[in-house]
Amino acid sequence: MNNIITKFFASLLAYGVANKKKRFSAIGHFSEGLAPARGKIQWGYINKGYDIIIPLQYERAFSFKENLAMVVRDSQYGYIDRTGHIQIPFNFSAAHSFEQECARVCNDGLWGLIDRQGNYILPPTYSLIEQFTEGLALVSLNSKVGFINMKGKVVIPLEYDNGCPFSEGLAAVCIEKQSAKWGYIDKENQEILPFKYDIAEPFYNNIARVGLYGKSMKINKQGSECL
Repeated sequence: MNNIITKFFASLLAYGVANKKKRFSAIGHFSEGLAPARGKIQWGYINKGYDIIIPLQYERAFSFKENLAMVVRDSQYGYIDRTGHIQIPFNFSAAHSFEQECARVCNDGLWGLIDRQGNYILPPTYSLIEQFTEGLALVSLNSKVGFINMKGKVVIPLEYDNGCPFSEGLAAVCIEKQSAKWGYIDKENQEILPFKYDIAEPFYNNIARVGLYGKSMKINKQGSECL
């Protein structure tokens, strides 16, 4: 009898949770106990029981990272905490979630970095700041690219015409004046593999795909072809 009652209440609970879940047209990834969820139009946050914890009031909502989540209201981006309180006002035309102690934000078409209090680490300066990898982010300005650290300091000057993020200690970069060829540099801006490739991709598991003399191939970090 007890087993039957237990199964009954378990089924009833599952039915209730399923009905709660049906209220949402989209649910994002759970992080720190909450997930962004959309009703008919607006977004808010729910717990794992599909209860609304932060009201559905945003145009877009993103997963929490280290106690802060990026949300959009009136086409402006800001950040809230897990109680729904605004921690960083809606001051940005575009933004990304925090990466450790900084976030990439945009105003008037230029990107900069802010800290967790919303203060600028780097005022809007670049036309592009890509995601940080291995502590560095590729930046672009006036058709040139280089790399900055999380303090906004230029680590590798903007002297290249194209580039890829760092991976396994190396970054593929391109120089137009060298027949638009690609090579690889390290974090000290030292040339590790020469600028001879038609195209070059990041290294993964010590292997990168490149184009050379019209041929696609895989190379190791010494530049030798891998079969």
